[in-house]
Amino acid sequence: MITSKDVRNKRFEKAAFGYKQEEIDEFLSQLEAELDEMERERAEANSKIQVLADKVREYMRDEDALKDALLGAQKQGHQVLNEANEKAEQIIAEAQAKADALEDEAVRQHAEAMEKNREEIAKEKEALIEAQQQVADFKKSLFDMYKSHLELISSMPETFDEATGAEEAQTAEEIAAAVAGESEE
Repeated sequence: MITSKDVRNKRFEKAAFGYKQEEIDEFLSQLEAELDEMERERAEANSKIQVLADKVREYMRDEDALKDALLGAQKQGHQVLNEANEKAEQIIAEAQAKADALEDEAVRQHAEAMEKNREEIAKEKEALIEAQQQVADFKKSLFDMYKSHLELISSMPETFDEATGAEEAQTAEEIAAAVAGESEE
């Protein structure tokens, strides 16, 4: 590439019947000025390109940092969700265990209450049987006592009064028969 310095330093040989030296110098001056301007614009453009390239690199670093931050946030989000799910599962498991324990305790208490009720019913049945036995024993002893009283009454010497004596004897016999029949029952 030809620079303005090349144009400035270029010298031509003089020849007979050649071009006018002033026109060539003027053209070279214009060419030199335009090349200087183009070189200045090119340097300015290169400077701008360099600034833009630096900005692009900075944006790329920022983009990488943002990508890293986004990936980190996603990972952390997944981790938080996983931890929350694990915590929820743990809470559910603990609640289920407590519910099972309460249910087991309720079943145990119910079984204990049922056993206690059975024991109380059995005691009451025993008490009822004992009371029935006592009543039967008392009834038997009462009948035995009546029977012995009747036997005593029957063994007493009879004095007969015709009208009342016969009735008394018949009544004593009826009573003895009735007592004997009831005690057999």
